[in-house]
Amino acid sequence: MARSTAAEVNFRVDTIYGLLTEGMSRGQIVHFCANQWNIDARQADNYIKRARIRLEQDADMARPAWLAEALGRLRTYEQSAYKRGQTQVALNAVQLQAKLIGFDL
Repeated sequence: MARSTAAEVNFRVDTIYGLLTEGMSRGQIVHFCANQWNIDARQADNYIKRARIRLEQDADMARPAWLAEALGRLRTYEQSAYKRGQTQVALNAVQLQAKLIGFDL
């Protein structure tokens, strides 16, 4: 069997990352890997290990970075809701942004 390219490995680790975030067990992931990519449990465990490292790195985000990302998402929700005429949803997004940065409305 030919070795996987770096792009294939990254795709597989990303896929397993998603499966882990969905709550799949090791056994389910190993089964998925065998069916999708025809790889054995040992190789699946290598991918799982790499995906778990990525999960730990994502969970280790500093508070300011998390806050900035959350505020960005809320602004996107606000704008989208406003464009659809959902003014209450847009207002809720603004209020939550204010609450996150410490303003009381």
